[in-house]
Amino acid sequence: MTARIGRILFSKLMLWAMIAAVGIFFLVSIDMKKADKLERESGRKFSFVEKVFHSINMSRLKLGIDLQGGTYLVLGVEVDKAVELKLKLDNKNLDQLFKTDNLKKWPVKRDVSGSKLLLSFEDEQDAKICFNLIKKKVLSLKTTLKGYDVICALTPAEEQRIRLGSVEQAVNVLSNRLSGFGVEGIVVQQHGEKQIVVQLPGVNDPERVKDVITKTAKLDFKLVEKVARSESEILDDFDGELPSDKMIVKGKSNRTDFDDEDSGLVYLVSVFPDLTGDHIVDARITYDEYNKVAVSFKLDSSGARKFREITGNNIGKSLGIIIDDVMYSAPTIQSEIGGQGQISGNFTPEEGNDLALVLRSGALVAPIKFEQETRVGASLGQDSISNGLMSCLIAIGLLFIFSLFYYKIAGFFAVMAIAYNLFLILLLLSYFESALTLSGIAGMILTIGMAIDASILIYEGIKEELKKGIPFRKALNDGFKGAMIVILDSNITTFLTGFILFKFGGPVIKGFAVTLMVGIIATVLSGVFFLKSLFDFLLDNTKIKSIKF
Repeated sequence: MTARIGRILFSKLMLWAMIAAVGIFFLVSIDMKKADKLERESGRKFSFVEKVFHSINMSRLKLGIDLQGGTYLVLGVEVDKAVELKLKLDNKNLDQLFKTDNLKKWPVKRDVSGSKLLLSFEDEQDAKICFNLIKKKVLSLKTTLKGYDVICALTPAEEQRIRLGSVEQAVNVLSNRLSGFGVEGIVVQQHGEKQIVVQLPGVNDPERVKDVITKTAKLDFKLVEKVARSESEILDDFDGELPSDKMIVKGKSNRTDFDDEDSGLVYLVSVFPDLTGDHIVDARITYDEYNKVAVSFKLDSSGARKFREITGNNIGKSLGIIIDDVMYSAPTIQSEIGGQGQISGNFTPEEGNDLALVLRSGALVAPIKFEQETRVGASLGQDSISNGLMSCLIAIGLLFIFSLFYYKIAGFFAVMAIAYNLFLILLLLSYFESALTLSGIAGMILTIGMAIDASILIYEGIKEELKKGIPFRKALNDGFKGAMIVILDSNITTFLTGFILFKFGGPVIKGFAVTLMVGIIATVLSGVFFLKSLFDFLLDNTKIKSIKF
């Protein structure tokens, strides 16, 4: 008796049962409040079975936008702007090159337009010296000499790197930003060369999310050279034409109970920032000295060192804090400042939180523009779930009838393997935080067919062995062993197909591909190893020594 209990407890089937128990604990929770709410909304009394069914909650399983409703966005990344920004940075970096090589006469005009950087000189010989200097020292620029002008552009390889990198960076930044909303199932994926698809399932305030998405969040610190009430007041100092290395930024209205003088001001600053927001490692909502909402930030060690140099060398001057070319605040530097600072700007708590979020996640290299928006209603999503579940149930029901009719007890075991297969798919999707979509349900249904196909291969192999007069236990082992190679071969091929679909397909195709790949793993585990454990358990722990096929 003890030996029999030991065989049962340490059988392979018990291992699969333990996996199922742990998986159910991980995947399923009971929420009776959910059932009570549905009961009140329906206006009728639920039976105990109905209450249990409606209280089952799989919160770890994320549902795609097509199953729970939400907003589907297609965004365009303006990669040309990223190329232009890189040229502007290269333009600024040329200053250091000119100083190091003691260029006697610097360009009288420096202008970045689109994908070209123009450096104009008063003397043709100076232009030639500059041309040779850049050609020798700046390998990322392709340089052309035309008389008094040196025309620079990014090399094809560098330009391609910037274009591809700006889209990839946008995907990473948007993923970090949207994860701060605490909404499950948000999907951010690159689509094509310069498009990004964003799926926002179940988001209550899509307009706020869209506002956060489109913020470039380019933070610059610049010393303020002049403050005026209008642009014309500043332009008068330059005879109506602003130098190419200067720019005017408008101030954000910053009203407080004590001061209403900063509204509508404009600021003269350099085109080139003294410090950028790339050095920010953290940003949080706080309150300023007037108890108004503000955003405090923290810089990395390199940024803190530069910040100390800027503030220490410019005490008494105003340091502008500029976000997306808008002056949020321009406090007077009272003393040397280390690696922390604060941005005020008459924020609401929601605006402060959003600004802190985008500063933490980093600035976009290239601006984002909306190209398409589609909203999916929750009722449509519920219909999709109902239809998808019905499809699965019909498929399993038909296979159950076929299996019992054709393979008897072995057919029942095959259906149990299919049920375990579906459970493993849901468990793996939850564990890897992959969203289940409508196309994913189609992948699950396809997996059911593949799972029963594996069982048929095994059973037909066993039948062939039994016809040779081989004992049942040996025929069982040989049948599983012989079918294993064929099953692995076909499933690996299909898995590779799913991987290619995932790598190069759009969002809908990717949802199908993920479920297909997960389903293939589940099929091999349940359709071979779990199914074999069912037969071994039956033969080892009962008086049954053979099964009729």
